Amino acid sequence: MTALSDTSTPMVRKADTDDALTPYKGIRVLDFAQGLAGPYTAAMLAAMGADVIKVEPPEGDWGRLMGEVNGENGSMSLPANWGKRALCVDARKEQGRAVLKRLVRRADVVIESFRPRVMAKLGLDYDTLAAEQPAMIYVSISGYGEQGPYAGRAGSDSIIQAVSGMAVMNQDTEGTPRRIGMLAVDMLTATYAAFSISSALYEQRVNGSGRRLQISLLHAAAAFQMTSILQNVLRQGKSRGNLATAPSGFFPTRTGMIAVTCLRDSMFASLCEALNRREWSNDPLFSSNAARLHNVDKLHEEISAVLATRDREYWIERLNRSGVLCGPVNEYADLVKDEQVRYVNLFKKVDTPEFGPLPLVGLPGGGLQPDQQLPAPALGNHTRAILVEAGYNEMQIAELLRDKTCYQADEA
Repeated sequence: MTALSDTSTPMVRKADTDDALTPYKGIRVLDFAQGLAGPYTAAMLAAMGADVIKVEPPEGDWGRLMGEVNGENGSMSLPANWGKRALCVDARKEQGRAVLKRLVRRADVVIESFRPRVMAKLGLDYDTLAAEQPAMIYVSISGYGEQGPYAGRAGSDSIIQAVSGMAVMNQDTEGTPRRIGMLAVDMLTATYAAFSISSALYEQRVNGSGRRLQISLLHAAAAFQMTSILQNVLRQGKSRGNLATAPSGFFPTRTGMIAVTCLRDSMFASLCEALNRREWSNDPLFSSNAARLHNVDKLHEEISAVLATRDREYWIERLNRSGVLCGPVNEYADLVKDEQVRYVNLFKKVDTPEFGPLPLVGLPGGGLQPDQQLPAPALGNHTRAILVEAGYNEMQIAELLRDKTCYQADEA
């Protein structure tokens, strides 16, 4: 196990990283995960300075096929693998398993995202690897967990959105369930997993102990929706009417849509003042949040009629000046060009071999920025260098490459 202060691992591409929050310099992570949830978990650790090795079979991570694909990376896999080095090894071969076990002896964290028992069949399960490295943190990310009637099922983002109630929560006005148009469950699972790993690393630093962490997409999706779940349970299981406060929604103006929310009666009074509809404050239909929720369709219709009379920028300026929560409803292209986003330099433009210059967002709160890290690697991009670090000599490496136990990207 390496010390948290060890800075010997070749992780960072640029030298101007002194101000970055990098507490995990010297931490070594083996990322066996595929798809998005597990790989993005590891990418967050890489942004905090960890040396993350993406371990893939010869056929590669299926996540490389997600989104628009160019070369060996897809547009959705790029952020999930940013800042990593890549090792390609066939774990179905005895020599391949020997390579991985040697790497495990120097690892602090191992992450996998296969169905339960897949890693055991490969001889890479927790019990086997803990014999090689007892201080290791071994993280298993699965759809439903490793026990129970669903344990053997594969669980994807879209399926878990359905199972967890998220699709019904997001139903349309006709009551038809809808998935959220991004891989929300994968991303939030990665966030919970990274937090758990951070806590386990602290424990590891304090007492040197290892730990196994089991994180399911179902558990993460339920935890993420806890406020919505409780609200609906308390309303006797009703799935409609998820608003907790009114007004709250998206409204058309003359030049685009804006989002408006009022959190308390005083804010609603400010909205009435700004819209020149002071009489609403005293109307029994709207005089309290409970009344507004009961009459929300009528209230939203009235607000829409007023907002449609002027341009979006006029209302955004006027409502913000009045202390009412509001903002533009942006498409992603608008977000990249938003004046606040540009002012805080939220997107870092980085060059990628596959797609050219791309805007990427770094980890909130600190860490290495995308332009301070290695780009997402091709399959087997760093195999030879990683084998050298693990103690293999040139003759042994040549043999591993020759018998296709390992693969080096530029030696196909």
